[in-house]
Amino acid sequence: MGSMIRIGSWQGQVAENDFDSNLDKVRRVVRESQPMGLDFLCFPETFLSGYHTESVRQSSTTLDNPRLETFIAESASHDTVILVGMSERAGEKIYNTQLVIHRGKLLGKYRKIMLTSYDAIVFTPGKDLPVFEAKGIKFGVVICNDTSFVEPALCLRWKGARLLFTPHFDEIRPQGWDTPLGRVTFADHRRMVLNNQAGLATLLKMVVVRSDVIHFGPDGLGCGDSNIWNMDGMCVAEGILFNECIVQAEFNQDIFLQEHWIDWRQVPLHLLDQILQAGRESGNR
Repeated sequence: MGSMIRIGSWQGQVAENDFDSNLDKVRRVVRESQPMGLDFLCFPETFLSGYHTESVRQSSTTLDNPRLETFIAESASHDTVILVGMSERAGEKIYNTQLVIHRGKLLGKYRKIMLTSYDAIVFTPGKDLPVFEAKGIKFGVVICNDTSFVEPALCLRWKGARLLFTPHFDEIRPQGWDTPLGRVTFADHRRMVLNNQAGLATLLKMVVVRSDVIHFGPDGLGCGDSNIWNMDGMCVAEGILFNECIVQAEFNQDIFLQEHWIDWRQVPLHLLDQILQAGRESGNR
């Protein structure tokens, strides 16, 4: 039996357009979580900046921001891998970015690929799907709308990731919205998103860790829903709705180092070629 890996996912409120306040909250949560002995702790999408368009524009910052560099350096004092979202400015572009931080260093970043129409107002889509490694585990990140598609997570699984973090910023109108196929309610959307996470966990045999915001407002609600799914697609830990907390679950390290029932090497190359060809044909329509 391998060692136990303890994973945490935080849910709570974000201050729009207040980088310093949000960074201080991350500091506090990390400090207060140390007695839990967490190996990983994930915060929501764009948590440091907020998600609204003007907040993104005003609070976006470069990775060499001295406040950010100080926070990264401070992580040398503990052994928790921190994943936190921000609006990253790179030249004239802004990316929806999740930072991966460990032991005083920036291990890397992931930039959201599958943008919503709202995202696209201000963000530029990323292109890369990096796999990170810490605590002897390979893991990846996909952000919010990325999980509405199987392809980003599938790519990470093929690259060797067995642990998947899915930071979100769900802010849904309480009354729902109309679509060509009918009305979508807050409950409909919540159910779909949670099913997406369970589906990825089940089909790809990955532990899936979701972190989301809590938000109260006439134009949108965010209830938290920071849950953790095992490789059978079972929710093994869930946050209390609208309550700030860290959701945590523990797994034997061995499960991240082994194949589970499905050996991806069994997929014939001609099937992969057909998938590639279908994608090309679909993209040309």
